[in-house]
Amino acid sequence: MISKRNNIARFQSDIFKNSYYRLLTLIVIECVVILLLIVAIIYFVFFQPPAKFYAATSEGQVIPMSVGR
Repeated sequence: MISKRNNIARFQSDIFKNSYYRLLTLIVIECVVILLLIVAIIYFVFFQPPAKFYAATSEGQVIPMSVGR
């Protein structure tokens, strides 16, 4: 009777341990993905190419504009 309880307790312990390591692995992977997304957002915000502006005349001709100071 005691060995049966010990086997059940050991089995439950193994299940909880495996679930814990699986969850821990998932959390680490999610943290890496979040960090990569943060780096991508920072890159796109700070290294964005300058915008190009165009003007159109009443005849439909498109003229590029310079935005320099």
